[in-house]
Amino acid sequence: MIDILPDFDIYLLTRIILVILTSATASLGNTLLKVGASRESEEELLEVHHLPRTFLKPAILGGVAVYGVSQILWITVLRILDLSQAYPLMIGLNFTLIMFIAWSYFKEPVSAGKLFGVGLIFAGIALAAAG
Repeated sequence: MIDILPDFDIYLLTRIILVILTSATASLGNTLLKVGASRESEEELLEVHHLPRTFLKPAILGGVAVYGVSQILWITVLRILDLSQAYPLMIGLNFTLIMFIAWSYFKEPVSAGKLFGVGLIFAGIALAAAG
């Protein structure tokens, strides 16, 4: 049998996919939480008697569910990667995805400083992974 991809590491690909899925679901969960929280006035969010109505919103419930899935995936990632590798990568991906979602969906500004900061985060992750 001819080995088409002799250096292909299926386990590495699995790890990468799990980290990306974990980051994507965590970012989506947080986005849904923001959507649900954003539909109330600030005064209503701070009043205790409004909490049940706030927490039972579909966006909030969906956000909690999706974020829960991300935590199950995260536990799987922690089983196959060192915490010192997984955590910085996850935080860097989450920060980048959330910044993109905030810019594209919520129309939040993205400054040159934020973009530079993301670059520094990934440079730090690369340095930490190499060391």
